[in-house]
Amino acid sequence: MSSTVARHGAEVTVRPGLEGLPELADLLAEHPSGALTLKVGRRGVVVPPELAVALREAVHALAHGEAVTLTPHEALLTTQEAADVLGVSRPTLVRLLESGALPYTKPGVHRRVRLEDVLDYAESHRSARAPLPQHG
Repeated sequence: MSSTVARHGAEVTVRPGLEGLPELADLLAEHPSGALTLKVGRRGVVVPPELAVALREAVHALAHGEAVTLTPHEALLTTQEAADVLGVSRPTLVRLLESGALPYTKPGVHRRVRLEDVLDYAESHRSARAPLPQHG
Protein backbone atom coordinates (compact mmCIF):
# COMPACT_ATOMS: atom_id res chain seq x y z
CA MET A 1 0.00 0.00 0.00
CA SER A 2 1.47 3.35 -0.95
CA SER A 3 1.73 6.33 1.38
CA THR A 4 -1.19 7.94 -0.44
CA VAL A 5 -3.65 5.19 0.56
CA ALA A 6 -4.64 4.52 4.17
CA ARG A 7 -6.99 1.79 5.39
CA HIS A 8 -8.80 2.04 8.72
CA GLY A 9 -11.20 -0.87 9.15
CA ALA A 10 -13.64 -0.76 6.24
CA GLU A 11 -12.69 2.85 5.47
CA VAL A 12 -10.16 3.68 2.77
CA THR A 13 -8.67 7.16 2.40
CA VAL A 14 -6.83 8.15 -0.76
CA ARG A 15 -4.69 11.28 -0.69
CA PRO A 16 -3.66 13.35 -3.70
CA GLY A 17 -0.33 12.58 -5.33
CA LEU A 18 -1.06 9.31 -7.09
CA GLU A 19 0.97 8.74 -10.23
CA GLY A 20 -1.10 9.15 -13.40
CA LEU A 21 -3.90 11.01 -11.63
CA PRO A 22 -3.82 14.14 -13.82
CA GLU A 23 -4.03 12.02 -16.98
CA LEU A 24 -6.94 10.01 -15.58
CA ALA A 25 -8.76 13.19 -14.52
CA ASP A 26 -8.31 14.65 -18.02
CA LEU A 27 -9.55 11.45 -19.68
CA LEU A 28 -12.66 11.28 -17.49
CA ALA A 29 -13.34 14.99 -18.02
CA GLU A 30 -13.25 14.50 -21.81
CA HIS A 31 -16.11 11.98 -21.52
CA PRO A 32 -18.24 13.22 -18.61
CA SER A 33 -21.31 11.12 -19.35
CA GLY A 34 -19.83 8.32 -21.42
CA ALA A 35 -19.84 4.72 -20.28
CA LEU A 36 -16.65 3.51 -18.66
CA THR A 37 -15.09 0.15 -19.39
CA LEU A 38 -12.58 -1.28 -16.96
CA LYS A 39 -10.06 -3.52 -18.67
CA VAL A 40 -7.59 -5.74 -16.84
CA GLY A 41 -5.47 -7.82 -19.16
CA ARG A 42 -7.78 -9.21 -21.84
CA ARG A 43 -10.90 -9.01 -19.71
CA GLY A 44 -13.14 -5.94 -19.69
CA VAL A 45 -16.34 -4.98 -17.93
CA VAL A 46 -18.65 -1.97 -18.22
CA VAL A 47 -18.64 0.07 -15.01
CA PRO A 48 -22.19 0.67 -13.69
CA PRO A 49 -23.25 4.32 -14.21
CA GLU A 50 -23.55 5.05 -10.47
CA LEU A 51 -20.02 3.78 -9.85
CA ALA A 52 -18.73 5.71 -12.87
CA VAL A 53 -20.14 8.94 -11.39
CA ALA A 54 -18.49 8.18 -8.03
CA LEU A 55 -15.18 7.45 -9.76
CA ARG A 56 -15.32 10.67 -11.77
CA GLU A 57 -16.07 12.73 -8.65
CA ALA A 58 -13.33 11.01 -6.62
CA VAL A 59 -10.72 11.49 -9.35
CA HIS A 60 -11.77 15.13 -9.82
CA ALA A 61 -11.39 15.81 -6.08
CA LEU A 62 -8.01 14.06 -5.94
CA ALA A 63 -6.78 15.96 -9.00
CA HIS A 64 -7.67 19.20 -7.19
CA GLY A 65 -5.66 18.30 -4.10
CA GLU A 66 -8.46 16.92 -1.93
CA ALA A 67 -8.29 13.60 -0.08
CA VAL A 68 -11.12 11.14 -0.73
CA THR A 69 -12.49 8.68 1.80
CA LEU A 70 -14.66 5.70 0.91
CA THR A 71 -16.76 4.44 3.79
CA PRO A 72 -19.53 1.82 3.78
CA HIS A 73 -22.93 3.31 4.65
CA GLU A 74 -23.23 0.76 7.46
CA ALA A 75 -20.20 2.31 9.17
CA LEU A 76 -20.73 3.59 12.69
CA LEU A 77 -19.45 7.08 13.43
CA THR A 78 -18.56 8.74 16.69
CA THR A 79 -20.61 11.78 17.59
CA GLN A 80 -17.68 14.01 16.57
CA GLU A 81 -17.35 12.28 13.17
CA ALA A 82 -21.11 12.59 12.57
CA ALA A 83 -21.00 16.26 13.56
CA ASP A 84 -18.12 16.81 11.13
CA VAL A 85 -20.10 15.20 8.28
CA LEU A 86 -23.05 17.50 8.98
CA GLY A 87 -20.90 20.56 9.59
CA VAL A 88 -22.32 21.16 13.07
CA SER A 89 -20.78 21.14 16.53
CA ARG A 90 -20.76 17.96 18.59
CA PRO A 91 -23.16 19.46 21.19
CA THR A 92 -25.58 20.33 18.38
CA LEU A 93 -25.38 16.78 17.08
CA VAL A 94 -26.02 15.40 20.58
CA ARG A 95 -29.16 17.58 20.78
CA LEU A 96 -30.31 16.11 17.44
CA LEU A 97 -29.73 12.61 18.80
CA GLU A 98 -31.53 13.27 22.07
CA SER A 99 -34.49 14.90 20.28
CA GLY A 100 -34.91 11.79 18.13
CA ALA A 101 -34.06 13.60 14.88
CA LEU A 102 -31.25 11.08 14.29
CA PRO A 103 -31.20 7.48 15.50
CA TYR A 104 -28.17 6.21 17.38
CA THR A 105 -26.90 3.21 19.28
CA LYS A 106 -24.99 3.09 22.52
CA PRO A 107 -23.05 -0.19 22.46
CA GLY A 108 -21.01 0.87 25.51
CA VAL A 109 -20.75 4.25 27.13
CA HIS A 110 -20.45 6.23 23.87
CA ARG A 111 -23.10 6.93 21.24
CA ARG A 112 -22.58 5.70 17.68
CA VAL A 113 -24.43 6.97 14.62
CA ARG A 114 -24.74 5.11 11.32
CA LEU A 115 -23.21 7.00 8.41
CA GLU A 116 -26.26 6.16 6.31
CA ASP A 117 -28.56 7.85 8.86
CA VAL A 118 -26.34 10.95 8.93
CA LEU A 119 -26.33 11.18 5.12
CA ASP A 120 -30.12 10.65 4.97
CA TYR A 121 -30.61 13.42 7.54
CA ALA A 122 -28.35 15.79 5.59
CA GLU A 123 -30.12 14.97 2.32
CA SER A 124 -33.59 15.53 3.82
CA HIS A 125 -32.51 18.97 5.00
CA ARG A 126 -30.95 19.78 1.63
CA SER A 127 -34.01 18.67 -0.35
CA ALA A 128 -36.37 20.52 1.99
CA ARG A 129 -34.04 23.51 1.78
CA ALA A 130 -34.09 23.62 5.56
CA PRO A 131 -30.77 24.74 7.01
CA LEU A 132 -28.97 22.44 9.39
CA PRO A 133 -28.77 23.70 12.98
CA GLN A 134 -25.96 26.19 13.51
CA HIS A 135 -22.78 25.47 15.44
CA GLY A 136 -23.12 26.16 19.08
